[in-house]
Amino acid sequence: MKIQQAFVLPLTFAVHLIFISSFLTAAQTTQAAYLAVAETAELLRPGDYRIGVAPQLLLTSGNSLNTAAYFDLSINPSTNSRLMIGGGDTDFWMSGAAKWVPFPDDGRQPAIGFKGSLIYAREASVNFYNFQVAPIISKIVNTEIGKLNPYVALPVTLIYTDNKKASTSAVQFAVGTEWVDRKDFQAGGELGLNLSNSNSAMTLFFSFPFNSKEGFRK
Repeated sequence: MKIQQAFVLPLTFAVHLIFISSFLTAAQTTQAAYLAVAETAELLRPGDYRIGVAPQLLLTSGNSLNTAAYFDLSINPSTNSRLMIGGGDTDFWMSGAAKWVPFPDDGRQPAIGFKGSLIYAREASVNFYNFQVAPIISKIVNTEIGKLNPYVALPVTLIYTDNKKASTSAVQFAVGTEWVDRKDFQAGGELGLNLSNSNSAMTLFFSFPFNSKEGFRK
């Protein structure tokens, strides 16, 4: 099994490091549980769509749960869009995002992209208005269990609330991978580490791609 070890081994080390760090994190955090990236820098083909679900376990907020559903679509060959809605420990949130990938995965070059999101969330009687920017780097590798697409991202979010004095910014470090075994289904996992005013969280995501002409992939 040949894998590009120069990319995968450092990423594996980072995963172990973040697992340890996330359980040692004791800082006070906001209810910014909806800040997961939950996708790689890969793009859908023009005319393709994808629906999915993303359950999330918060590691620094009493091991509570969130769940979200999302819909992805291709805007053009270098841009995708995502609509998401969710709830749980965070009462409700919804977001719209655009992912631009000027440098696709090609040979030894990883895919490098940028995701911008507008997010509205509500926690009890407080409204949160958020703007997030996240650089993403990912690289597809072939393994005996199928294609894996490990990625790293650094989501930075400006958070505005009804109380201007409570407005802040949040920073996470996210590392994860997507498993592509079949054309009709992809699964992935992400570990987000709280760097500032956020939550450390484990997010899973399950995607089902389809095409307007062919229906769901077979």
